[in-house]
Amino acid sequence: MKRRCNWSLQEQSTFFIQLGKLLSKGYSLAQAIEFLQIQQPVAKQRDVDDCIHALRGGMPIHAAFARMKFHHHLLGYLFFAEQHGQLAQGFIEAGEIGHMRARYVEQVRRIMRYPLFLFGFCVVMFLIFQQVLAPQFSQLLSSFHARSPFSTFIFAAAVWLPRILSAMLIIVLFIVSFYFLFIRSWPIYKQMDLFMKLPLVRSWIVSFHTQVFSLQLSHLLKGGLSIYEALQIFMEQPHLPLLKEEAKIIQQQLCAGEKLDEIIQRRKYYEKELPVVIRHGQSNGELVQELFHYSQFSLQKLENRIKKIVYIIQPLLLSCIGIFVIFMYVAMLWPVFQLLNHI
Repeated sequence: MKRRCNWSLQEQSTFFIQLGKLLSKGYSLAQAIEFLQIQQPVAKQRDVDDCIHALRGGMPIHAAFARMKFHHHLLGYLFFAEQHGQLAQGFIEAGEIGHMRARYVEQVRRIMRYPLFLFGFCVVMFLIFQQVLAPQFSQLLSSFHARSPFSTFIFAAAVWLPRILSAMLIIVLFIVSFYFLFIRSWPIYKQMDLFMKLPLVRSWIVSFHTQVFSLQLSHLLKGGLSIYEALQIFMEQPHLPLLKEEAKIIQQQLCAGEKLDEIIQRRKYYEKELPVVIRHGQSNGELVQELFHYSQFSLQKLENRIKKIVYIIQPLLLSCIGIFVIFMYVAMLWPVFQLLNHI
């Protein structure tokens, strides 16, 4: 099997935005991809060449880029762009959402780099204290009869704290391994039921799903499809499983004579404003425009939530590390003070 080059999310997003801009300037899809292929490293040129051959063989655009292992969220945007015919806009929208995601992932990595280095350094220092200094201090305090409840607590903490940290690390590794080995294979609703119990994850799922649903429904309705036909296309796309399953349920309930806004209001994967937007858009005949504008509002809301999380992470980590450093210094200096008081 041909080995694929690893495209980072940033590279995928940039490629899509450049491709969308070339299409909007009148390039054909093949011309645009070939033009961008020239600017790629040799390994990526082979991937792009394979994509071009797949497209010329009649493969759908989203499937051709799926062969290059592009992110499924970006491919979802691309699938819908093929359906409503606004391919250039679809590439640009996919690239922009990818850029936003990549930007905040990089910010989190950068924010966590220094605190994690400090934390690792503190752990090493604490282990040295536990293995080398603590036994000697304990022996000296015993010989001077300088033991106190606090010094006993310090030495007990010196023994147990590394064990607690090791246990926490093992638990985290177990949870991550369990997710990749088991949870990812669960049906999508079973996964979502688990994730929706986590407040931060829940807010991200609701914001992202609402944004994609409202934006793509707006595009499809603008292309002349009915809501029922748009939901049918949602069900056919393979890249966003939650959207696919939700479309099945909504379509069934529409066939049973229920209204779209009432169905959305009962579902837990949408922002509470979306049913109001749908009701208002249907009443004044501007559903397409209002869904589109609301999708932009949802995207901004999603970005603001991610910003808040990013801004909270660093002070929280630094505060925890600060407490850890203070405890480490107390653990090392307290026995010295105890000895000085008994000399």
